[in-house]
Amino acid sequence: MFVELTRKTKDEILIKSEQIKESFETYDILLSKPNGLSTENVFLRTLNGVKPETYTINKNQLISFYVYSSSHETEKGLNEFEDKTTTVNLVPHSKYQIANVLLFYVHEGSPKDERVEKII
Repeated sequence: MFVELTRKTKDEILIKSEQIKESFETYDILLSKPNGLSTENVFLRTLNGVKPETYTINKNQLISFYVYSSSHETEKGLNEFEDKTTTVNLVPHSKYQIANVLLFYVHEGSPKDERVEKII
């Protein structure tokens, strides 16, 4: 879905934040601003200089995504996340690296929403 909504530069495909949000809307997934999340939550941390956009879906699941200037910067963000969480026992989640976007889908305590996979 993301690829259909992207623009291409000379070297790579770049995805915008608005396109990600529109993709969720296309599948009738409402993105809500989360309330009461701990600032210690690993999915809210700044990675490679980028602060994530974070939303709640299905009342108790978290979508956190980082939009970088390039896929190379995304790779650095993912490496930083993995370095910082190697000794941490993380809640069930899925992570996706697509073009210049790093996306975390936290589905702790509930079944995964198959529509998220379709969006990716």
